[in-house]
Amino acid sequence: MAILKLSLVLLVLHVVQLQGNAMSDCDAQTYLWDDLNGYRRSLHLNNFTDNSNAACLANKIAGQLKKKGTCENAFNHSSTPGTKPNVTDFDKLLHKCDIKDKHAVDGIILPVCVPRLDPIVVFSNYTKSQYAKYLNNSNYTGAGIASENNWMVVVLGTNTTSGNFSGAASLIANISMGNYMLALFLGLLLVSVS
Repeated sequence: MAILKLSLVLLVLHVVQLQGNAMSDCDAQTYLWDDLNGYRRSLHLNNFTDNSNAACLANKIAGQLKKKGTCENAFNHSSTPGTKPNVTDFDKLLHKCDIKDKHAVDGIILPVCVPRLDPIVVFSNYTKSQYAKYLNNSNYTGAGIASENNWMVVVLGTNTTSGNFSGAASLIANISMGNYMLALFLGLLLVSVS
């Protein structure tokens, strides 16, 4: 219990220290990453691992949301497991980030819009909203974060094939297996010729 209280106090001090400072998108992402993992530790959950494909997707979605300009209806652009977000050309974005559609089914997309990406408000938008249930869920193990202007997008993935946002890894595995099969075939051919 004492560790939980200490973790929460340190997290609050960290966030309060940032209040009022204008931050770059990169700083905002770094602070949110640290704060979300601190939040997870306070719940005795594992930290999120960095998922580069999820980060790519978050970046593409944040770029689209930036073009919309206003912060109205940020939650309308989120997704829940098994549904696609209300994002233009979502399938094309998956392709650009080398993500197979079947590997994004159980993942979720959580956008928020906060003026100047105030770190306290951004963090609260994730931990004190409908999004908290996903952050509190141990099934979500990987994350990608991106921001553009007032938009912050977190993409959470699972460690299962239906939610890990992979694409290239399975292709590489297939190519590697093909190389082994070719080597085995050539080895058998050489042995039978000798």
